[in-house]
Amino acid sequence: MKTAVLCGLVLAAVASSRADDPFADSVISYVPGTGQNTAFERSSAALGAPTSGATITAPAFSNSQLVGIGNGGELTVEFDAPILNDPPDLMDGMAFTVFGNDFFVQGSQGISSTFDHPGLSVWVSEDNVTYYELAAPYGADDSFPTEGSGNPALPVSPSLTLSSFVGVSSAQALDLYDGSAGGASFSLSWAEDSEGDPVVLPSISYIKVEGSGGFGYVDAFARVEAIPEPGDSALAALGIAGAAFAKRRRGLRP
Repeated sequence: MKTAVLCGLVLAAVASSRADDPFADSVISYVPGTGQNTAFERSSAALGAPTSGATITAPAFSNSQLVGIGNGGELTVEFDAPILNDPPDLMDGMAFTVFGNDFFVQGSQGISSTFDHPGLSVWVSEDNVTYYELAAPYGADDSFPTEGSGNPALPVSPSLTLSSFVGVSSAQALDLYDGSAGGASFSLSWAEDSEGDPVVLPSISYIKVEGSGGFGYVDAFARVEAIPEPGDSALAALGIAGAAFAKRRRGLRP
C-alpha cells in the first residue's frame, strides 16, 4: 500500500510540475531606444502573463502592461528553465511566443487590417553571451494580436497569416485562433549566425528583442507547451486519485 501511495504522490508531483507557469522569469537588461512613448520604460511589465483584458481589437495599452522597445533599443529576458529545441515535441514546431501591442482594425465588412509595429527583431542565446537572430517572417510586435482569454502557451497555427483574417468577424477570427492567446510565435530552427547560416541550438534561456528597424512594445513572453504524451492525463488523474485515497486511509478529508 505504501508503494502505491508513493507512486500516486510522485505522479501528482509530475502533473503539478508540468503546470508551472510558462512566462519569462527575469529581465536581464533593458536599453530604451527612440520613437516609442518614453512613459513605457518599466521593463518588468514584460514579465508574467500577457494582459488578461486584452482582445484582438483592443490591446494592452498602459505602461504597467507594456514596455517600449525603441529604435536602437533592446530588452533581454531570462527563463529559469531552458526552452528546449525539440520541434516534434512542440506545438506546431514553435518554441516561444512574444505578445505585443498590435490589434485588428474592425471595419464595416469585418476585420480590415492590422495596426502593428514592425521592426522588432528577435534574438536567442544559450548563455547570454552569444546571440543568434531568428530569421522569422515577422517581428515581435507585428504578428497575431493578443487575446487575453486564450492560452498563451498555445500558438496560432503557422498555416495562417494576418491576411487570413481580413474580411472575417471578431468571432470568426477567434475561431481561427482555436483557443490561442495569439502573439508572435518563433521556432528555434530559425536561428542564424552573422553569416546567415543556420545554427542548431539544443536549448535557449535568453530572449532579446531589438528595435533594429523601428519601434514597438512587448507585453509578455511565454514558452510553447509541449504536445502531451499519450496517457499523460490518465497518469495525472491516477496520481491525484492516489493521493486522495491515502488521505482517506489516514482518516483525513480530501
